[in-house]
Amino acid sequence: MFRKVCKIGFVLSALFVIGGCVVDGTESGANASVNPQTDSVEMVRDSDASSETAMGLIFNMGPIDDRLDYNGGDRKDWRYMIVTEPGTVSIKIKLDTPQNIEGGWNIFDSKNRTMYSQRFRPGDGSYSSDDMNVQRGVYYFEVYADSGKSIYTVEAIYKPGSNYVQAPLPEPEDECRGRYCDECDGAGCKRRPSSPPPAKSCKGKPCSECDGKGCIKEGGGSSAPPKPKPEPESSGTKIKGFIAVITEKPDGSAEITIRDVGKNKGVQTGMVGYIEGTKIKIETTQCFPTSCRALIPASANPKSFKKGANVVFTVK
Repeated sequence: MFRKVCKIGFVLSALFVIGGCVVDGTESGANASVNPQTDSVEMVRDSDASSETAMGLIFNMGPIDDRLDYNGGDRKDWRYMIVTEPGTVSIKIKLDTPQNIEGGWNIFDSKNRTMYSQRFRPGDGSYSSDDMNVQRGVYYFEVYADSGKSIYTVEAIYKPGSNYVQAPLPEPEDECRGRYCDECDGAGCKRRPSSPPPAKSCKGKPCSECDGKGCIKEGGGSSAPPKPKPEPESSGTKIKGFIAVITEKPDGSAEITIRDVGKNKGVQTGMVGYIEGTKIKIETTQCFPTSCRALIPASANPKSFKKGANVVFTVK
């Protein structure tokens, strides 16, 4: 009986060792080393491979790490950058193993126009774009591999101010073209008042409007034009979504994601809506089939925004 028990114990001990702690150094054994996932073709789903699934890239936050692996399926990385005010943007990228990868990188504006494009050079691991003038909106960074793989870092630098010069506003039209003048000779205003002048006459007639040759509109008393009729409320279908994500930025601005709206419901990039129950307007910077992104400048106090607040758009 003792021998039987010993034999059973020996068998159980052997099974336990085999199941839990056998060392097998062969390439084909039960515990052969597993090749990294990135060495198998198309085993990784590249979640940031397009502008619609791009990850954020925050300005002036230093370099961040990522990687490309052509054989592993991670062939493109996209990131979006939010510009709240005019200024300049530059991108820096460094490759850890430039000898092991072929590819390049691009920068696009919100209308998918190429602002900067560069191929990787053999053995060169450091790249930097020029300072590019940017306006308020969303911009994109794309890096891609044609073959090979490498870890890399990318950094986005924003500087306020811009070389853009705003076009001068047109001079207001003079009295001779329908605006008020203290003196008008038929060719233009000689003197503009700070407020509408009292009624005067042309050729002895009381006028509320005068073009220098005669009355455009007869009448005495105040020459103030009639108040414009209020514009009718825009007609169309009301599309209501809600704020699902609020991402605050270091400069005090914020990006919000609005759900239950988007291209499938007629809400397009650039459309303006409002937060229900307020007069706060929201302009979309990027719209997808079922959601939109919007940029909230620091002046609008993004901290007062709440998740779940309804945002209404009018679709004609």
